[in-house]
Amino acid sequence: MVSREKAKGKARKAAKEATKQVVKSSAAEDDSHHQQQESLEEQMQHLRLLSNKHLFTIKQNEYGNQSACASEFIPKHTLIFAELPAIRGGEIEIATLYNENGTHQCQADDDAFLKNNIGLDESTRKSIWELHDQFIDTYTPTNHPLYSPDEKRVLGIIKSNAYHSNEEGSRGLYPTISRFNHSCKPNVGYGFNGWEMRLYTTSDVQEGEELCTCYSDMVYFHNRIERGEFLKSKFNFDCICSGCNSNDNDDDSEEQRLKQSDTRRERLRLLAETLAQRDRSNLKKSDLEMIMESINIMKLESLEHNISTTYRLAREWAMKLGEDEASLEEKCLGAELYAKLLELSKGEKHPEAIQAMMEVRSR
Repeated sequence: MVSREKAKGKARKAAKEATKQVVKSSAAEDDSHHQQQESLEEQMQHLRLLSNKHLFTIKQNEYGNQSACASEFIPKHTLIFAELPAIRGGEIEIATLYNENGTHQCQADDDAFLKNNIGLDESTRKSIWELHDQFIDTYTPTNHPLYSPDEKRVLGIIKSNAYHSNEEGSRGLYPTISRFNHSCKPNVGYGFNGWEMRLYTTSDVQEGEELCTCYSDMVYFHNRIERGEFLKSKFNFDCICSGCNSNDNDDDSEEQRLKQSDTRRERLRLLAETLAQRDRSNLKKSDLEMIMESINIMKLESLEHNISTTYRLAREWAMKLGEDEASLEEKCLGAELYAKLLELSKGEKHPEAIQAMMEVRSR
């Protein structure tokens, strides 16, 4: 019979072999932070110049969780903050692998990995461990001498807080942005310029109002019951946002508001599914009408954080159908608004934003 220590040794050896494959695939895209310190410092200086951190404060909400609240009135389409991830891409995949295969058995193991393998300093590691771990009650106890039953794990922090960069094709963990809570009716949108994550308001925000992002685009297309089940399964929390819950259970108008919202989101899903089947080489006026209806629903449902993509499609389709810029302006699809949304979500130096601004100037 193989002893327990030998079994553990074999498991660790197997984990190391598996890790080699992860490291190989991520090496080209993810050099470790300490190997590119000068470049990182330059990027951080850039972000410090453009971020408006004075616009919000991090405080504890009524449920005992951290939240971001507006320090003053913030107009719609204001850049709030931009941040680079503390860990990202292959680093996250390796940390996840070590947790799932048992190589790391406690928070001390995780912290040593963050320090020694990724090269994070004490301050950055502290900011990570301050983040919420929504999965803290799901871990299997271990026999590690440093294990504590109520300790956070890096796997849970990643699952609870990491964002997927559609430009990098992988996840990043952003210590400050992770303190913004979820809402199915968010007032904050976000976009990516490489690994740089950018937050901006999608509506006017009053002083003291909580600033919330949307954790998944999936909530766009489902009623509150369906998206509640999704959020519970993926993030392990019950959504209590205003898009899912009534402010007054005895108020019939509140229930009617929620039912209307459910109907609109189900309609948005149908429109998205229908448009996905359209032949873009043979567009019709009805196609443009459907995408304009989608934009209007997104506005009604406060789902504007990813609306620039839909705007781009609508502009392309309208121009293919022969509509001029004046007509686009009437439909609120003007070049200036589109360029503004790209600048907010991707940054003024992003190729798409530059191209959009050139279109504005060429008019």
